[in-house]
Amino acid sequence: MTPRERLLTALSRGIPDRLPVMEMAIDGKVIRGTGAADYFDLVERLDLEGVAANQVAYSLGIRGLILRHVRTFTDPWGVPKRVMGELLPYAVFHPVRTGADLDRLRPPDPRRDPVLAAVRETARRLKGRRAVVVVAPVDFAAAWNLCGMERLLTSYVDEPGFARRIGAMVLDYGLALCRLAVREGADVVVLSDDYAYKTGPLMSPAQFREFVLPLLAEAVGSVRSTGALCVKHTDGDVRGLLEDIVGTGVDGIGPLEPGAGMDLGEVKRRHGARVSVVGSVDIDLLCRGSVEEVRSVTRALIESVSPGGGHVLSSANTITSAVRGENFVAMVRAARDFGGYPMAAPVGDPGPW
Repeated sequence: MTPRERLLTALSRGIPDRLPVMEMAIDGKVIRGTGAADYFDLVERLDLEGVAANQVAYSLGIRGLILRHVRTFTDPWGVPKRVMGELLPYAVFHPVRTGADLDRLRPPDPRRDPVLAAVRETARRLKGRRAVVVVAPVDFAAAWNLCGMERLLTSYVDEPGFARRIGAMVLDYGLALCRLAVREGADVVVLSDDYAYKTGPLMSPAQFREFVLPLLAEAVGSVRSTGALCVKHTDGDVRGLLEDIVGTGVDGIGPLEPGAGMDLGEVKRRHGARVSVVGSVDIDLLCRGSVEEVRSVTRALIESVSPGGGHVLSSANTITSAVRGENFVAMVRAARDFGGYPMAAPVGDPGPW
């Protein structure tokens, strides 16, 4: 199989020739720490199956050369962002605080989103050989990027009309952007909005079903209608939301967070007949553990989750600057050493529930 075929087969719940690896982002410090010249060089050296176009936007400077010369910039929605030493920037403040602010807001043109140039460049270099992946927040995170998380969550209680309006606005943009990204060559769309922290969801299940799930379901349906595969990522303990998320028809779920109680073997057994599983080696282990520990944990994860296919290996989130380069390489090499198919089912595995 080609790397692209391998990833798409696994995300379609099939059995590839070996376990594929995909990361949503890899910090430049880690890339250099592996000895690679740049992101594309790292992809070739480690033979990664998925290539993140958002990463290329930063690595090649397509998203904005300003990121290397000034510490702040404005995103397409007019939200000021600051670069804080990591690959991904942070909002300085959130400009939409009131209904009047929302009235004045004019959504940007998705055709001008800088990530599209990165998708185009990634596809030009790698289309047909490796899967082109684009990461897009389309519902919860996209909304609180504009108004702030506290404002959005409280609006679920005291101003539901505001929550619905801002949700519809960011969803329309996100759907258009995803369609354009697929047209430019994206094979996989990862919907990246986080719904939880380590101890549980950021909202009640009822609020999730009222304000977020309809947006997510529409996004999943829209992406899949283009022929691309759709993966849902969220941090935190989402066990109470997982049935709803899987019910949207999403192709893959993850990366999920082991440190928040998300047992990928359990997720695979419960939901593996309907959704593929992406993940997940804990970020703290990749930052603080030894190469031997990373290799051992990755092997145990593969033995628990990979049999029967439908599994893509990744970290539990993204490869941040604190991750040791040798540990990331050890994770990938463990996938190559222990992830060949066919492989035996775990002892005592009852199969999907």
